[in-house]
Amino acid sequence: MAVIATIIALAPGQAAAVFGPPPEPRASAYALVDPATGETLAAESPDRALPMASPTKMMTALLVRDRTNLGELVTIPDTDLDDDVVPTLVPGERLAVRDLLASLLVGSDNRAAVALAEHVAGSERRFVALMNARARNADLSATRFANPHGLDAPGHRSSAADLVAIGQEVMEDPFLADLVGERTASIPGPGGVGTRGLESQNDLLDLDAEADGVKTGMTSDAGYVLVARATRPQLDKELYVTILGSPGRLERAADAEALLDWGFAQFARPTLVAPGDELGEVAVTGRPGRVIGLRTARPLEATVRLDEVIEQRVRVPPRIDPPVAAGERVGEVVYLQSGRELARAPVVLAGGAGAPTLWDRVRSGWDELIP
Repeated sequence: MAVIATIIALAPGQAAAVFGPPPEPRASAYALVDPATGETLAAESPDRALPMASPTKMMTALLVRDRTNLGELVTIPDTDLDDDVVPTLVPGERLAVRDLLASLLVGSDNRAAVALAEHVAGSERRFVALMNARARNADLSATRFANPHGLDAPGHRSSAADLVAIGQEVMEDPFLADLVGERTASIPGPGGVGTRGLESQNDLLDLDAEADGVKTGMTSDAGYVLVARATRPQLDKELYVTILGSPGRLERAADAEALLDWGFAQFARPTLVAPGDELGEVAVTGRPGRVIGLRTARPLEATVRLDEVIEQRVRVPPRIDPPVAAGERVGEVVYLQSGRELARAPVVLAGGAGAPTLWDRVRSGWDELIP
């Protein structure tokens, strides 16, 4: 099988995109990550262990999902937490896991975290041990939990890179992904009477219509923290961003939006090849001078980095044996960028060729005698 390798260029309008430096948030650390490749597109101290505040609750939610059913009833303990959150849960009441997860992730209620932890493991201490075991198993080397809610505590730390990884797990769970994409939610009122409203502090959901998560937080040690995901359907692309130690709630959201916009601007989704595009040609055995053009059976699109070359590899035999018909598959075309496969499609013949005539055989033999 012969390989015809070429470099293809993007359309002028795409290739002319301006690549300036990424925005630089006022924060202790941040990371902008492409989950499709694992590439960090922009970062500052992405592996630095820092207080993480309420994004802690992402790991709490993952463990709860692993170990409970949504309909299980949980008793709210009489817990005295040193925080400024107005209690929304009443000690002694019983709520379903699904409602407490909404309170945990949308309302960021610390009492919901304690209730769920005690329900799953019998105590906060045992639940925190489960959290740390899961972090170790996931190679989250900068992450250590001291509680299930994220209030400041000695040694309670994570990094921007680790929080992106935890956020990705949350978004892989359809129930959790639906929750964190909502600006508001409601749960049953005390005793099942009426409802209680919940409101997310994720202002990015208002700034970016295509943002759909994940978790915010704020403590005196951590500052303002955000783990977020956004998609651009027209690019078939998603990106994650984490910001730690932002000075304010509005700055946190605005800096995340700026990083996401910059990140998506690095990509395009061009048509790499259309069915009528010529990919080369192949010689016909026994038919001197006869070649047939090569095309794809279908168009190909892919999301590509605008600042990296695209390699086209056409894999077809050096010759084909007649008779052959137009549309017959003879190989494939593969598109690569930085060694990563973008797309592939069958290669077909643009025309046909019959069996060699007597004169073709004579000419072919003569060509073999005279180099």
